[in-house]
Amino acid sequence: PLDPCPCPSQFQNYPNLQRVHTRTLEIANQVDAFFRPLGVRVALLAVEIWSEGDRIAVGSSARAALERFLRWRREELLPRLPHDNAQLLTGARFDDVAVGMSTQGSMCSPMRSGGVSMDHSVSVLVVASTVAHQLGHNLGMRHDSPGRFCDCSDLRHDRGCIMALPTGLTPGLSFSNCSRQDLERSLKRGLGWCLSNVPEPQLLAGSPTCGNFFLESGESCDCGLSVECTDLCCNSTSCELMPGAVCASGDACCQDCQVRGDGRPRPLPVVRGSLFDCAPPLQLRRAGHLCREPLGECDLPEFCDGVSPHCPPDTFLQDGQPCASGRARCYSGACATYEGQCQQLLGTGMAWARAGGREPGEGAEVCFPPAAGAGPVSSSCMATLNARGDERGHCGQLPNGSYIACGQQDAGCGMLQCQRGSTRRDRPGGSCQGTPLPGDKDVSDAAMVLPGTACGPGKVCLQHRCQDISVLGDQQCQSKCHGHGVCNNHGHCHCEPGWAPPTCESPGAGGSQDSGPAGLERGGSALPTALLVSALLGLALALGLCCARRAGLHKHLCQLGKGTSCQYR
Repeated sequence: PLDPCPCPSQFQNYPNLQRVHTRTLEIANQVDAFFRPLGVRVALLAVEIWSEGDRIAVGSSARAALERFLRWRREELLPRLPHDNAQLLTGARFDDVAVGMSTQGSMCSPMRSGGVSMDHSVSVLVVASTVAHQLGHNLGMRHDSPGRFCDCSDLRHDRGCIMALPTGLTPGLSFSNCSRQDLERSLKRGLGWCLSNVPEPQLLAGSPTCGNFFLESGESCDCGLSVECTDLCCNSTSCELMPGAVCASGDACCQDCQVRGDGRPRPLPVVRGSLFDCAPPLQLRRAGHLCREPLGECDLPEFCDGVSPHCPPDTFLQDGQPCASGRARCYSGACATYEGQCQQLLGTGMAWARAGGREPGEGAEVCFPPAAGAGPVSSSCMATLNARGDERGHCGQLPNGSYIACGQQDAGCGMLQCQRGSTRRDRPGGSCQGTPLPGDKDVSDAAMVLPGTACGPGKVCLQHRCQDISVLGDQQCQSKCHGHGVCNNHGHCHCEPGWAPPTCESPGAGGSQDSGPAGLERGGSALPTALLVSALLGLALALGLCCARRAGLHKHLCQLGKGTSCQYR
């Protein structure tokens, strides 16, 4: 869910309040259209127009405006309107960037998920491309630099890709293959945990529109326009369920949906008023059916509950739980290691980077071979580099753009210092140098160590400081799971199969009160593991005896039982 905030400078460009609101809705709809081919939907929750004065000082610095906006979002907006991401649209002109700025890989973060964009064109398409660019950075997408060999469908029309270096002139109209790969990597490391939670229909901004793929107030389903609808139990004209259906096939916990007129499945008809029976009626998947697999080792699976057609909201391991064989800690569903972050920025194969030169962008381009992996420099080298307090090593920036030098204890939580190759080595004489990282002017936090990264025994990075793990919350939760489960982000036990929530001390299906049951219980209670194994052995023995009988009798029994798994040779 997205919350865009047009500020007074934009309101001055469009003095009519309704015009500003309508324009913002149009921009949001176009942003959603850009992301839809990636399997990501942008749902607009609210439009807040600052018509009576700025809530923050915007000024001419995008970096300063971004930091102020993120603070306002964290302190004032989130408490009254829960959302995943917020974008500020302004009619002001920035001196330090072309059209906007956002934070890298910050989606779902209550601290950093957002961006600022200039309303620099009368064209909705142009501004929507700018907002999509900022949102792409939030999702972990990097710029489509020449050395990455990126491609998108618009290139043949002399259009750049959305994540090309921004100029504010020609907008990109689609995401490149590189952006798709960046997004996939980000999701696999747990970045988008909040994106699985579909907002309630009554929370969406704007008037309900049948055919936009969003389930809105007054709709039972929405499978798009008639020409694109593939859901056989949803009427694309009315956005109502077909007769006999209890939910739409697009819901993760529905199954066996087919509309028939002559006994054969066929596409949803376009003719209005046609009546079809649904055979068999749309059914809910059984309780315990896996409806969302975990993404990464810090994520948890979700299961259908047998009652709702929707998969439960995403859950993940409690912050601070060990991951990566104890080398890292889970934070917001992600396992952040130094090695993984270096590979995310530099890749694991051939890459180009600049070496030498006193300023960013200077120096000769150097090609690193595929055999040269990416990893962090030594801890002593990182401490040396991040104590500089400049663009090559720091612990963050102030709103005025000046750099903060890292103290020795916080050096591992500042700028990410990487090198090619697996061997950590310092130069003779104690000097060291990390591989130049992508340093784009329109991105904040692009090369900073991620929050939650382990920076020492019992220590994690948070706000560019190495802090005690206790800052992530109570770490004693797991003791109440009786050794048969782990704690999720709600502080509840996620039990192993065979043990029942909420405390995992009695036999049950597994899972948690948040994720749904991990397996279908039989006879009112789940069997302990030992009894389950015995039952499986007994079943195997029974099948063996059955197979020893004559083939004719076997076939007869299968026919009586209407079995579908009998095989004959």
